[in-house]
Amino acid sequence: MRLKPAMRYQLREYLVAGGFFWGISVVLMLLSIWLPLHFQLDEYQVYSWYGFSCTIFFFVFGIILPRQATRLCIQMGVSRRTAYLSLYLMAAVASLCMAVAGQVLMLIGNAVADQTPFGTGLQDFLVGLFQTLYRNGGTMTALDQALAVVFTAFCMLALFSFGLFFTFLFWRLSKVGCIVAALAIPVVLTGVPALFETFAQALSPLTFLLQQVGQFFAASPWGGIVVFLVMTAFFGWIGWMLIRRTNIRGGMLSRQ
Repeated sequence: MRLKPAMRYQLREYLVAGGFFWGISVVLMLLSIWLPLHFQLDEYQVYSWYGFSCTIFFFVFGIILPRQATRLCIQMGVSRRTAYLSLYLMAAVASLCMAVAGQVLMLIGNAVADQTPFGTGLQDFLVGLFQTLYRNGGTMTALDQALAVVFTAFCMLALFSFGLFFTFLFWRLSKVGCIVAALAIPVVLTGVPALFETFAQALSPLTFLLQQVGQFFAASPWGGIVVFLVMTAFFGWIGWMLIRRTNIRGGMLSRQ
């Protein structure tokens, strides 16, 4: 298995995109601290944008990166199984790095905000996705910090897998199928709630199952991690079923 070159093909995209994303996050953090001081505000707003933004970042990356990376791997003699596995390994490494970087960013931001007039004794000016869901913005211990990194990383990986499923679905479909699927997605998203309301009695077992999953997710961060792992495995399996028989042409390399 040629995992190392397959992952190296994707490294530049992650470094460039991740660097821009983290740079923008630093700018937003500084603005969130500077603006209350500049306008002499006595109150502050808790910011929890980083974790949510990272999930969107990986969902979009799951849509735009896999097709190009897979075609390039095929051209360079890497099997599609290895290429597919490399997508997840590279995303796992990148998501872990982004999660650690987010915790560092929040620790630095809170330390800086703590020195400002409106932040005396402040410990939760910047909060993450984990802290928003499970700690209600409260102060976290060192163990919580480590758990937050794992939770956020798995969340990013699950959203990456969801985006990867979409890109391989549209890759496999014909032009007519892509149009039908694109039109069907918003119909399904808007129609499912109405369907559950109309056929509430018939769909009560499914409704009960979804409620149990939601309660399991909300009860503990470990429950949330399990849900994200199941999502990653489920969409990853569907993605592999889609890509294993897809006609893949090699990517285009620039001639020197």
